[in-house]
Amino acid sequence: MLIPCIHFQGNCDVALKFYKDALGAEVKSINYAKDAPPNSGTDELPPNFVMHSEVIICGTNFSLTDGAERPISGEHISFLIIFDTAEEVTAAFEKLVVDGSIVEPLSPVFWSPLYGFVVDQFGVHWQVMVKQ
Repeated sequence: MLIPCIHFQGNCDVALKFYKDALGAEVKSINYAKDAPPNSGTDELPPNFVMHSEVIICGTNFSLTDGAERPISGEHISFLIIFDTAEEVTAAFEKLVVDGSIVEPLSPVFWSPLYGFVVDQFGVHWQVMVKQ
């Protein structure tokens, strides 16, 4: 499954409410920094910092996030691919990162058993994860 992911700079909560009102977005899940387990590296983030959300807008699945990085203008979009297995996630991650760069290394996160984020050799932003 391929899901577009839109990155916000600390106002994802506001954007979620806006899209809910403006487009009838259905929020399926929201994972805030405050929901993260202790020692997960989110202690410095504001409690309502959206780590990951799943939303349906006009019949299409999206992920909206505040993201850990600070995107520059024009780099607010990434693609999120949800795989069934960790092996599929690892294989995709390893192929996408060739001549690219790692934004977030493969690791467990509180919304997925395995997650990673890369920018490929063409500058396309990809997130890969195992479905929960």
